[in-house]
Amino acid sequence: MAAAMSSENTLSKLPGSPKMKLGPRKMYGVMAVLVCNLCEQMTYYSVMANLILFCTSVLNYSSPEAATISLVFSGTVLFINVAGGYIADSLAGRYNTILGAGLIYLIGLVMIPVSSVDYKDVFGRSEDGSALDMTVEARRVYFLGGLVFVALGTGGIRANIGAFGAQQVQGLGEQAVQSFFNWFYWFINAGALVAFSGVAYLQQNTSWVWGLSVPFFSMSLALAVFVLAKGTYRHTPPAESVLTTVFSVWRKGCGHLDEVRKTKGGPYDDVTVDGAVSVLRVIPVYLLMIFYWVIYSQMQSTFFLQSERLNIKIGDVKIPAAMLAIFDILIILVFIPLVDRVIYPLFRRLGHPLKQLQRMGVGLLLVGGSVVTAGVVEVYRKQVMSGRGAVIQVLGDEKFNASSMSVLVQVPQFAFVGASEVFASITGLEFAFTQAPPSMQGLLTGLFLMTWGLGNFLSSAILKIVEVATKDDPWFPDDINNGKAEYLFFLLGGMMLVNFISFVFVARRYTYTPLPAEESVAEESDAEDQTEEGARVTTGKQSDMT
Repeated sequence: MAAAMSSENTLSKLPGSPKMKLGPRKMYGVMAVLVCNLCEQMTYYSVMANLILFCTSVLNYSSPEAATISLVFSGTVLFINVAGGYIADSLAGRYNTILGAGLIYLIGLVMIPVSSVDYKDVFGRSEDGSALDMTVEARRVYFLGGLVFVALGTGGIRANIGAFGAQQVQGLGEQAVQSFFNWFYWFINAGALVAFSGVAYLQQNTSWVWGLSVPFFSMSLALAVFVLAKGTYRHTPPAESVLTTVFSVWRKGCGHLDEVRKTKGGPYDDVTVDGAVSVLRVIPVYLLMIFYWVIYSQMQSTFFLQSERLNIKIGDVKIPAAMLAIFDILIILVFIPLVDRVIYPLFRRLGHPLKQLQRMGVGLLLVGGSVVTAGVVEVYRKQVMSGRGAVIQVLGDEKFNASSMSVLVQVPQFAFVGASEVFASITGLEFAFTQAPPSMQGLLTGLFLMTWGLGNFLSSAILKIVEVATKDDPWFPDDINNGKAEYLFFLLGGMMLVNFISFVFVARRYTYTPLPAEESVAEESDAEDQTEEGARVTTGKQSDMT
C-alpha cells in the first residue's frame, strides 16, 4: 500500500502539463497496470527462481543442460516480444493482446505443477504392487510444454504492458513518462522480491507442488485487476501492419528514404517515413545492448551454480540459493526512488540532464563489474575448499559439495547487476518508447526486449563454445568445483569493456527524437473531473428536492 501511494503521488503531480495531475479515473487505470505488472512479474520469476534446481533434482538434467534450458526459455520469452508488439500495434490493440496472452499464460501455469506431483501419494500402488507414478520423460514433457505456454504468454504481455501504461501518462510530458518507467520497474522488482524470497523458499524447502502452483494464482489476480480497470484506459486502435510498412519503406527507399515521402513525390507520408527511420536509427544501440543481457543472464545460470556450491546456511536457516537475487532486487527498490526524486532532478537543476544513452552507458559499466566480482569470488571459493573448508549440503533432492564460505559473499555481484538495471534496463524501455511514433512503440519495445532474449541465446552459445574449447582443461564442467569458472567470468568482463567502448562511439553520434505530441491527458482529466463534479452536484440537487 505504501508503494502504491508513493507511485500515485509521483505520477499524479509531475510537471509537464498545465494541470500537473491525472484525474482519479486515469490514476486508477495507471495503478491497475502497475499492480497487474507486479503480479505478472511475481508469476514469471516464481517459475524462474528454482528452474535450474528443479531440472537437476526432479527432471534429472545435468547442470549445463539445466543452465541451457533456463537461458533458452528466458531468451524465447523475450524473443516473442517482437511478435507481441506486432500483434498489438497492427492487429489486436494492446489491451486485447495483453488479455489474450494472459489466458495463454494460464495454460502453462497448470502444466508446470502437474510435472512436480508425486503421484505415488495420490494413486498409491497397482494390483501387482508397483508404484503408480509419472515417468521422468513424461514430467519433462509437461514441464517443457508448460514453459512454452508461459513463454508465449509473458512475451505477449511484456511487449505491451509498459507502453500501455506509459500511454496513460504521455500527455503529461517527458518527465512523466520517465517517472512512469521508473515506478513500472519498481513494481517489477517488488513482484520479483516475493518470488525469490517466499515462493523460492516454499519450492526448495517445503513443496515443489505448492511452490509451482503459486504462479497460477498470482497470474489470475493480475488478469482480474487488469480487466476490472478496462473502462479507465486510454486505448490506441491498431493500425495497418507496421512491420510490412517499415520493410516497404526501406525497400523502396533503398538508402534514400527522403525520396519516398509524399512531399518528394513518393507514396508515404512523413509520419510513416519518420517511423521507419526511427527503427533504423536505434538498431546500432540495440545491437550493443545484447551483451548487457549476456552478463545479466549470468544471475540465472553461472551465478546460481556458484550459489549452490557456497554455504547457504545463515545460522540454522537454509536460505534458497535463488534468494541471492533478492540483493539485486533490493538495490533496485532503493535506488529507483533515489534516482527518480534526487539524482536525475539534481542533474536537471545543474543544467546537465543525463541523456538516455548516457544512463545506459553507466549501466553497461556496472554490469561488467558484476562478472569481475564473481570471478574474484570464484577464486577464493575454491581456495577455501582446497584448504579443507568444504561442506556437504542438500538443495531440493540433490547433494552438493560446497565451500564453507557464506553464500552472502555473492551479494556485491548481485548488487552490481541491480544498480546496472536502474540505468540500463529502465532507460532502455524509456528509450524504446520515446524514440518511436505511437504506431511503432510496441514494435520498438518488443525489439528492445528481444535484445534481452538474444543476450540469453548468446550467453548459452558462449557457455557451449567455452565448454567445447576447454574440453581438455575445462572452465565450465558439470561440477564447477572441477573447472575454472573464474576464467569465464573474467572473459565476459573483458568482452563488456570492448562493448562499452563501441557503445560510447555510437551514443556520441545519436540524435534524439522529441517525444511525439499527443492530446493532453490533463485535458482529459479536467473533463473527467468536471463530469464527476457535475454528477455530484446533480445528485445533491436531487437530494435537496427530495
